[in-house]
Amino acid sequence: MKYLATGNSFNSLHYEYLLGATTIRELVRTICEAIWICLDPIFMAEKPEDDWLSIADEYERTNFPHCIGSVDGKHIRMCKPDGIESTFFTFTFANAL
Repeated sequence: MKYLATGNSFNSLHYEYLLGATTIRELVRTICEAIWICLDPIFMAEKPEDDWLSIADEYERTNFPHCIGSVDGKHIRMCKPDGIESTFFTFTFANAL
């Protein structure tokens, strides 16, 4: 797993661990596939239509129509309109899908 957590390129890992770059690529690919197989049924399970409609309703109430998902931690930059004296700020909008 250390290969996935380093942030290094495959070529730098090949020198660090004295393994071929192709071997490093294959290890990372195999590990990623194993992680996907284990976590896919848990985190990517199919949702019934009622769940999608409920999620869309939540977004509709926050003035995001026709939306069924967002990126967790995505900052939305807002600019204060001319002539408005209220305080504007960036906020994080997230919803568990």
